[in-house]
Amino acid sequence: MPRKKTFFLLPLLVAATTLLSHNVFATHALPEFDARYAIQKYDLKLAEAHYQLSYTDKGYKFSQDTKLFGIASMFASDTVSAVSYIDEAGDNLLLKKHVYKQTGREKNRDEDIDILWNTYKNTLKGKISGVVRGKKIDLQTDSEIWDIVSFQIPLMIEASEDVKEYPYKAILKGEIGDYNFVLTSSKKITFAGKEYKALQLVRSDPDRDRQLHIWLIPALYNIPVIIENYRDGKLHSRMQLESVSFNHEKPYIEQAIDNDDDY
Repeated sequence: MPRKKTFFLLPLLVAATTLLSHNVFATHALPEFDARYAIQKYDLKLAEAHYQLSYTDKGYKFSQDTKLFGIASMFASDTVSAVSYIDEAGDNLLLKKHVYKQTGREKNRDEDIDILWNTYKNTLKGKISGVVRGKKIDLQTDSEIWDIVSFQIPLMIEASEDVKEYPYKAILKGEIGDYNFVLTSSKKITFAGKEYKALQLVRSDPDRDRQLHIWLIPALYNIPVIIENYRDGKLHSRMQLESVSFNHEKPYIEQAIDNDDDY
């Protein structure tokens, strides 16, 4: 079978809607990891996000938990938790289940999605069912599809200076959409006292003046180190890596959030 081209969720503060649809080589191409991020707005840390990628007997489990921090926690108690299960099937990584729960808001944003895949005779067809924002969904797909958490997996596997565009399909708010990341630049950054090369990928919204900028560090398995959300040409919110541990190694690689001078 030929190899075909296959968010960071910025919960509470960042409307990140971006996910890849490349086919990727499987067999645990990524290590397990535990990463913690600061979510910032107006140069203030207002929330913390905790991401964990772990192996299952079929592929990966990717979970994310976010809670408010500092002054923001004095005025609200919003939380976000999400988990995605992805199976390896030959050269494909197939999202099988995604659950998203948010507390503290009146509007129901919860999601519970299942995908039943048919890969018989090298075909790839998925039946998507579940409940999104209180409404039942029933959709079909003939390519890999990702959600606002699991998109990081194929992006980390495939991003490189040799690949300029990353098309994808995403299921967002109960609908399937086509999106595209473009590699725009690379630069040296300092994280935890060490210099790394970082790749910048940008997703532009074709319907609104919004962009999502993601900086990845190839030397650290393409872990995202910065995610920025721009609206009307201005930085709206930012998510920055504070610590990461691969394959349960300790101590974490850590960097305190003081200012942006190193970025």
